[in-house]
This record gives sequence, structure tokens and C-alpha cells, in this order.
Amino acid sequence: MVKRTARRLTIILLCSLVFAGEGAACSCAWGGPFLKVAPEAPLIVRGRVTRHDRTPAPAMAVFVLETLKGALLDSGLVVQMGDGMHCRPPVEMFPPGTEWILALNGPGSKPGRGLALSHCGEYWLRVEGGEAVGAVEEGPPAVKRIPLEDLRRRIKYPKFREEFSGRAKRGKRYGRSFGPGFTFSLEPTPTGWEIAVSEIGRDENLARLTPPLHFVPNPREIEGWQFLADPSRCPERPYGAEAGPGLVREFVFSPEVGKTIGGEVTPEDVEAIRRFGRGTLTIRGFTLQGEAPCPAVEEMEFTVSIEGGGI
Repeated sequence: MVKRTARRLTIILLCSLVFAGEGAACSCAWGGPFLKVAPEAPLIVRGRVTRHDRTPAPAMAVFVLETLKGALLDSGLVVQMGDGMHCRPPVEMFPPGTEWILALNGPGSKPGRGLALSHCGEYWLRVEGGEAVGAVEEGPPAVKRIPLEDLRRRIKYPKFREEFSGRAKRGKRYGRSFGPGFTFSLEPTPTGWEIAVSEIGRDENLARLTPPLHFVPNPREIEGWQFLADPSRCPERPYGAEAGPGLVREFVFSPEVGKTIGGEVTPEDVEAIRRFGRGTLTIRGFTLQGEAPCPAVEEMEFTVSIEGGGI
């Protein structure tokens, strides 16, 4: 009886250890290809694997050639890899001497000490001959290779879509950050505001090439005369326009404005800008100041829908 009881206790103990190990092991669904999951990672680097370490846990040493997202103080990294318990790929997949794009500390990697590489999605791409190779993007057709320059741009400007509401008062600037380092603003003018989009570190209005560019009032310009029942009362209205752009203002923007796009602007340039970024400001309410022939907008309520990136 004593031996039988001891045997049962031993079996129960072994089973508990097995199930405890299973409970601690990684279990996660595949989150998707690189350009879908990489934006969740706080650090993305291009680096060369220099060696593998096995103790105290599997890891690889990486010499950083380029930082694509985040910041580093050193060019050397140690990346924690799969040990059967955490959601990380095996170190054998990354031979010494090979070059990779690595999105580190993504969801599921359970980084613990230092940095780790998750296998709960395609958080890595191999670099071959100026291209990144792997599950880059979903299709159809699925993208398996992408030039490094295109990948850099896609990492810097991932897809975004936002909507917000606001209130602007005469003579005051309104600003709201959105997407990867952009700001939407209403810049005050004598009788209203100008719609602007800027990027951190630059003074350029990235929306300034919103069409139409000539001969009629531009939708970026919000002025009091545009809301008059009879706009002809205002002799200062541009182009002698019969009406303003209305309550819904569409605009386009791109970080290439002032860089590769500027000067003589072609329809193809405008379409390239539109492909990158599009926005709509809808005026929900407004108050005009006084009965002057060309009144100013005293106050305005609005909503903004804005999207772009990913190209």
C-alpha cells in the first residue's frame, strides 16, 4: 500500500511538472508579414550576425549597420533567441555572417533581459544584394522581396488613418499630431486659417500643392467671405470667385514636397502626393465677425479625417 501510494505521488508530481512546463511555453498566433507587424516593435535594425551564444540561454550577437527605427547607444547587440519556452525563433535560422532586418522586442517575444526577437509574426527579413527577402507584405500578390530603399521608406512612414475633432478661434493656431511624426495645423490668417501639414524637423507645408493651384480659391484657404450668402459683397475675394470651396475641404500631402517634388509641378506629381497622404476637413459650425463686406471667421468647429503612408 505504501509503495502504491508513493508511485501515485510520483506520477502526479511528474504530470504537474510536465503541465507546468507546457503552461510556461510560448503559444501565439502568427501576426502577419513584416510590414504588418514590424511597426509594433520599438527597435528595427539592419545588422550582421557575428556569433551565436548558448549560455546562459540561446542568443546571437549582432553588429548594427543601420538603425531604421528607435535609437541605440552602441553598434553591438545581443538578441535573445528561442529556448523552447519563449516566443522566439531558433538561433540556427540566423547563421553567423548573414545580414538581416530585425524588428526587436515585438509582442510575444517576452524580452526579459535585453532585446529579443519574436516569432509571433514575420519580425525579420534577410538582406540579399540590396533587397530584403521574406514575408514582406500580404497580397494579392504577396510581396517576397523589396529594395532596401523602399523598405526604409515604408518603415519610416507606415500606414495610418485617424479622425479627430477640434475648435479654432480667430488669430489662434490649432495643431494636432498624427501618424509617424506629422502635424495637422490651422495657421491663422487675417480673416481665417490656412490648412497645413508639417513633419517634425521641417518648416515646409507638405499640403501646399493641394489642387487646384491656380485661377480659383484653394480648399486649404478658409476665409470669411466664403460663407456669405452673397460672396460678391467682398471685393477682396481672390479671382472674383462666385463662391468659396464649401464646408468640406479636401487636401493632399507628402514628405516629398520640397524635396523631390517642387518647382514646376505636373499632374503626375500631384497624383504621387495624393497616393501618399489624403485628408478631409469638414466644417461643422462657424461664427463670422460683424457685418463687414469681408468678415473674418471668429470661431469654427470641424472634424478631420486623414490617412496615408505605406508606400
